Amino acid sequence: MNYIYDITLNLNKNNLYEFYEWREDDVPEFILKIPIYKIDKNAFFDIRNNNIIVDKDFLITIFDKTEVYTEDAISLIRYAALFSDGNNVIGIEFDSSGNSYMKSNLSIDDESEVLEIIKDIKYTLLDYKVKNINNLQIKLLTRKEKEEEEYLLNRVNSMYKNNETEKLKYIFYELYNEKLDNLEKVYSKLINAVKNNESKVKRLLEIISLMENKKIVTNNS
Repeated sequence: MNYIYDITLNLNKNNLYEFYEWREDDVPEFILKIPIYKIDKNAFFDIRNNNIIVDKDFLITIFDKTEVYTEDAISLIRYAALFSDGNNVIGIEFDSSGNSYMKSNLSIDDESEVLEIIKDIKYTLLDYKVKNINNLQIKLLTRKEKEEEEYLLNRVNSMYKNNETEKLKYIFYELYNEKLDNLEKVYSKLINAVKNNESKVKRLLEIISLMENKKIVTNNS
């Protein structure tokens, strides 16, 4: 097994932030030692952009192999590894069922060092399945854009679940300059606008911000 030593990972659930998007309130892991696997470009794309699941044999191989610096001692991450296609590197933490649920890019310096080290490492054929596609990763949104999308989805879903019909209709009218009484269609189009229409996101944020600051009053506010 091949290892990389002394790097920093910023593991996050469902979100893969670029190094320049790391924040002071993040909780980075200072890695003493972690296994690394060189895989082909297709496998790397799947791992980076989707949620995957690996088999039990792979989990056994990496079990307790990642060491982390803490204030008083060295602790272990049960299932973690680095993966590289020879041009890029990503850190993944798996749960006990083999699901990839924490991801991290590396700093530019760490990644450059890792890529130099693994030049002569042989490729590994990784046995995995794509569990579900993570749309936030596929669209390559920035951290701020991901947070805005998640916020809007939560707000629209909350209004729909709480039967805030007039609010949803008002938002729809402001967004499309069109009245629509069918609540299901209003909800569906707003969700679609958040997920797929980047030009509408900024306007949606403005409308909802005005509503929440009480500068717009609807009938069921």
